[in-house]
Amino acid sequence: MAGRTVKKDITRMFSDGTVKKIDDDMIVEKRIILEVDGFREAVVIFTPGEEELWALGNLYCRRMIESMNDIRSIKMDDSRIIVERANKIEGWKLESRFLHTASGAFLQEKRENNGPSFLPVEWQISFDAIMSGIDWIAEAPLFTQAGSVHVAAVVSPKGERFFRTEDVGRHNAVDKAVGWLLKNNVNTSDAALITSGRLPEDMVLKGAGARIPVMASISAATANGADAARRCNMTLIGFARNGRFNVYSAPERIKFIKEEKITEGEKIA
Repeated sequence: MAGRTVKKDITRMFSDGTVKKIDDDMIVEKRIILEVDGFREAVVIFTPGEEELWALGNLYCRRMIESMNDIRSIKMDDSRIIVERANKIEGWKLESRFLHTASGAFLQEKRENNGPSFLPVEWQISFDAIMSGIDWIAEAPLFTQAGSVHVAAVVSPKGERFFRTEDVGRHNAVDKAVGWLLKNNVNTSDAALITSGRLPEDMVLKGAGARIPVMASISAATANGADAARRCNMTLIGFARNGRFNVYSAPERIKFIKEEKITEGEKIA
């Protein structure tokens, strides 16, 4: 974790009036420019490390590349990630060129005219596999050491753990996880994405842009996020904690042992 955390002198105060001076581990943020085909695509703030995976995942989620075959070269210097594409696909543009810990919203007209395609139901994943992924992100080392990061992981339909990553931005973490799938030739439609962040519309569209059919989070989905998932037939799962979760769309991808009707007014999260 070299270069991703730093020790800082802080004052810790307790309810009994005790005051201590301690060295605390804190997350480092990095500002970097993404250049694509000679043009500045975005200025990004994220946690140092896995920059190449981030760039690949970001471009793939936005449909600016379809596979590694669309990448001619990718390199880094101190302040830039420089990508040259073999195939120049327009894809989905960003609302802002400056990404504060990776806000990933797409332009409205691009969502309406060139939105994510319908995701077919091709496999099922068990309740236990989803919860195992939730347990895995809770054990992420940066989060355990210093907090202040989001975690994303990708798993197989059988629950095999592919890759886990951390970043100060929830969008960044997802991009890095998707980039790992792309670089390692794992079909994104054969993976489930587990994340610690909330699931609003822009996050759902990011996953759908990557053709990932299942997204699950320890946090909540928004109404717009659930609507977006239903439009593209993504299985969207939130509040995955304490032995239960909410399924907002396409529950047929989950292997249910039994189904129990919730009585009117009963809270499930």
